[in-house]
Amino acid sequence: MKWAAAQWIERRMDDEAFDEAAFDAWLASDPGHGPVFDTMWRRTMGPDMDAALNSYKRQGASRRTVLASVVAALLVTAGGYKAMPLIELRLAKPQEYAVAHGNVREIMLADGTQLTLAGGADIKVRYTRHDRVVELTRGAIFANVSHDAQRPFRIRTGSARIEVVGTSFEVSSKPTSIRVAVASGVVQFGGDGWFDRPIDLNMKQAAILDRTGLKRIADVNPENVARWRSEWVEYKGAPLRQVIADLQSLSSMPIEIADAGLGDKLVSGRIRLTEPMSQVENLSITHGFRVRRTDSALIISNN
Repeated sequence: MKWAAAQWIERRMDDEAFDEAAFDAWLASDPGHGPVFDTMWRRTMGPDMDAALNSYKRQGASRRTVLASVVAALLVTAGGYKAMPLIELRLAKPQEYAVAHGNVREIMLADGTQLTLAGGADIKVRYTRHDRVVELTRGAIFANVSHDAQRPFRIRTGSARIEVVGTSFEVSSKPTSIRVAVASGVVQFGGDGWFDRPIDLNMKQAAILDRTGLKRIADVNPENVARWRSEWVEYKGAPLRQVIADLQSLSSMPIEIADAGLGDKLVSGRIRLTEPMSQVENLSITHGFRVRRTDSALIISNN
């Protein structure tokens, strides 16, 4: 309860718009929430706040980091023993990695976790004694996570949060949607809001989070998860729908097959999955279909 109250205080003190409706819903969900919040809010106006601010400002932290760390520090004084990991994480200096569109980059992290980046991915990695957190701004990432029961591995991207202990999975982050597909292990995937409930995804399972909410989608063959890691893939009589599904991970916009029978068309040849738009155009020439671009999707159909 104190932990949640501290997070609400952090949001109220920040420059971003405060979600009054969600805050009111949190207060109404338990009669004890209001008194705890009021007590901790009064504490932030006292000498503890001045002491904490002076401590963190001496470290040259940003305003957001200062506010988050101050709230966590105040929570410690209020008896919230779980706050120290948050302070440590907020103050940890991130390692930054990026990859240009059309390229693939492999990274080995300090704990043995292997990351493969594509689709113009841009990430920040923070490791502490308690946490392993990757912030994915955009693009796609495949993670083969080293098992560590004491330090869960989390990926934060857009409005989504993904958490595991040790597994391998793909995350594709786009402005309108976030998709997760699991090659092995178990992944917890959900929104990053206060009242969002995550779902557990096992091997072969996939899900997508978009403006309509969080939902399961068709299962995937583990061998087909993040096939773009090979950059070039050789297809021998594969249905077009499979090729499009592979290209979709790195496509900047959805690719839709308008005619049902078109998805059954067989495709053979080498396809460069890291260049989805140009490869769809090439396929339209070699396999005789039409490509039409709208504001929201790339539509392929029979001539």
